[in-house]
Amino acid sequence: MLNKDILYLIFEELQDNEKILLRSCIFVNKTWCETSIPILWRDPWKCLKRDKEKSLINVLISQLSEDSRNILKKRKLLKKSYRHQKPLFNYISFCRHLNLEVIQRMIFNNYRSYKKSKISLIQKEIFNLLINENMKITHLYIPNKFDYQINLIPGIKRCFSEIEFLRCNTSINDKVMAGISLVNLKTLELDNDYYRILTGNYLENLSLHRLKILTASRVPINTLTNLIENTNGHLTEIIIEYVSHDNISNKKIIQVIYQNCPNLKYLKLLFRNSNIIELENLLINCKYLEGLFIIGSTADAFDWDKLFEILTKSSPISLFKFKIYSYIPPKLDSLKLFLDNWKNRFPMLLQVGRMKDTKDLVEKYKEVGIIKKYKNCLYGKDFEWI
Repeated sequence: MLNKDILYLIFEELQDNEKILLRSCIFVNKTWCETSIPILWRDPWKCLKRDKEKSLINVLISQLSEDSRNILKKRKLLKKSYRHQKPLFNYISFCRHLNLEVIQRMIFNNYRSYKKSKISLIQKEIFNLLINENMKITHLYIPNKFDYQINLIPGIKRCFSEIEFLRCNTSINDKVMAGISLVNLKTLELDNDYYRILTGNYLENLSLHRLKILTASRVPINTLTNLIENTNGHLTEIIIEYVSHDNISNKKIIQVIYQNCPNLKYLKLLFRNSNIIELENLLINCKYLEGLFIIGSTADAFDWDKLFEILTKSSPISLFKFKIYSYIPPKLDSLKLFLDNWKNRFPMLLQVGRMKDTKDLVEKYKEVGIIKKYKNCLYGKDFEWI
């Protein structure tokens, strides 16, 4: 029989793509159940379906203290006939991901017929259950327009002392963020709610010395430059999209990346034609770059010949994965020039959006080993090729 350590390693592999199979392991025997439950409850909010929300709320209520349940009974949020049955596991203790957006949605969907004050009460009790000095949250998801003062919950600093992943909106109230320690943060995902003007500067002034992955959508360039300058050279992935770049701001963000990210492996960024020369500086300084997702600006004519010349001349030896998107894609002659100059390098993985009639050309370069794989469309995650 497999021991618990081996089972745990096997079940870990099932947690993302085979969760249904992992759930079935609960019913095999006691050992399998005790091994799989902590993994399943690490992130109970992930892919939560509407028809499962009520069951999850019932589990959360079963984990509340007797005093909390009595409060809910008095406010008629819990039936007086409710009889507490102690659960087999302290499920909440296994939780490492805290998705406040899913929790708020779940509470609203199941208590929508109640007054706002009662909904606020059940939210308070559940937040206090999930945020306290006995919890150790590593992944935190804060929704847009979130204004609940979690920073006032006792034990929040200890609870969030090991945060490694944060997804939030840049317009989040600074007071909410003040109770969250981010010294161990490795992944930061930001969204700016359709260009809302920032009212606070908490995020801009963070020192993120361990940050490795930065994803930003609709976030102003000045905020991003400050953030990147406050990292400690450990960034390996950067995604910047859906934000306006004039020539000056585009030049500034490219420069701050190659001046502060020597270990960068993957980059998605818009390039303005006037700043193509800065791409060369980036390629020279970021010597470990493996994948590059280039977005061509639609605001001016793009010199694809110049860009491809720089890529073939200055790309580090590690770089061979490319995604290219522009409203006006490269012409076949420009792509041919790029491929002709890519001899004696690693065969490239190439995806180009909006290009047509590339089949014959690509097959030719596959035969001579210049292209390993090619698609004339973009799909999947940003840093997944083909």
